[in-house]
Amino acid sequence: MANILDKNRILDAARTVFARHGFRKASLADIVRPLGVANTAVYHHFPGGKEEIFHAVIDREEHAVLTDMQQALASSADPSRQLRALIMAKLTHFQQLRELLMVPRDVGEEVAQLYDAHETAFRASERAMISSLLREGQAAGLFRSNDPDHLAKSVQTVLNRLEVPLIFEETPDKMEQEVDELLELLFYGIMNRTIMNQEVQKDD
Repeated sequence: MANILDKNRILDAARTVFARHGFRKASLADIVRPLGVANTAVYHHFPGGKEEIFHAVIDREEHAVLTDMQQALASSADPSRQLRALIMAKLTHFQQLRELLMVPRDVGEEVAQLYDAHETAFRASERAMISSLLREGQAAGLFRSNDPDHLAKSVQTVLNRLEVPLIFEETPDKMEQEVDELLELLFYGIMNRTIMNQEVQKDD
């Protein structure tokens, strides 16, 4: 039976099961049931069982998201617009996935917690893209000349904390509005520029 299976069929079935039940509640039996095979049949492709399958599902989804994010960068030559497009591509991908698979909020939170527990190649790639955009913005005189790698990590941390609320609580239009407001704070801060200029003049 194992010979008629391929990894993508297993991962498709597993993605649906993990989306409905979460990692902890899902069982290997749940995954193989729609495939019409015994539990042992999947070990040919995934000797590590449920845990290995879970990470393979995440890896495959990460690859798809990174592709979306990289394509989004081509939408503009302006680093600030590219950063917005990159963020929206990621959030939109996950929101559409949530709707497609009918992912409950508690499952989304569980996956986010498991994801936070370890560094992944996806996180490193995402951070590198953000850092590259910040460097381009600095070279163009758009952004301050702070350490771009440090700034990229901070931006990534903020975005990661907001992903679940945005994906599960907001409509696409509202999510886009929230991202624009976040980026406005990121780019311009919360201080009134008139007040800031007055304080500078006082110091002089």
